[in-house]
Amino acid sequence: MSIEDEIHVYDNAEVSYSIGETESYDAAFFPNVIRKRELEVIKQVLQAKRPKLILDYGCGGGWLSLLLLRWGFDVVGMDVSRNMVNGAKLVCHEAEFIVCDAMRLPFRDEVFDFLIGISILHHLNLKNALNELKRISLARSLFLFMEPNSLNPLSAFGRKFFPMETHTRGEKQFTPQHLKTALNSANFDVERCFAFFFLAFPVARFSKIARVNPPSSLVKMTYLFENVMEKMPGIRHLNSTIVAIGTTKR
Repeated sequence: MSIEDEIHVYDNAEVSYSIGETESYDAAFFPNVIRKRELEVIKQVLQAKRPKLILDYGCGGGWLSLLLLRWGFDVVGMDVSRNMVNGAKLVCHEAEFIVCDAMRLPFRDEVFDFLIGISILHHLNLKNALNELKRISLARSLFLFMEPNSLNPLSAFGRKFFPMETHTRGEKQFTPQHLKTALNSANFDVERCFAFFFLAFPVARFSKIARVNPPSSLVKMTYLFENVMEKMPGIRHLNSTIVAIGTTKR
């Protein structure tokens, strides 16, 4: 994978300067199914321990940094794309943002006590990225990563036949076991690893492309369906987003 390709793709991606989201998905399923469930998980982790300084690793247009700040946390966002960081600065004036390579972070050692990354690790050399994150984090820092699952058949179909503008050459999705093993090997102690969203991402993408305005009842049904799929034995490992939560070790 090439950092130049990553910069080119994300510098040319459309981002909303009001909410900090890239405009790849619809305005119904995406916020009310996907982001809703993601934020539930993030809040649960933050309630267990109130970190002093959060790194929004691959902050994109700043949507998460904005919410973290509103919830009362100090946050620093970084992204390789100047376009994304400029958008984040417009969305979230109070947070600190920096343009940098995710595998060469310009922070001193042992600064952050919470690391959060949403769909960034699969763009990077995982070993190098985790070594750098380990360097800048305090002992027993919290981490939360959400990454695409290569086992989800619907996402695999969509990536092949309906690729998004934010897909980059060389990005490589994980299986849950691969991600968990890599994190544990790098002294990221994975305490919870699960997957959610069986069909929400493809549906949100299709609705965007087809310009469909789904009824609220269908959105609610999809949210309930995804909650069931998250708990379904034998199938839940096929859900499209892997969630890894835990603490760093020295």
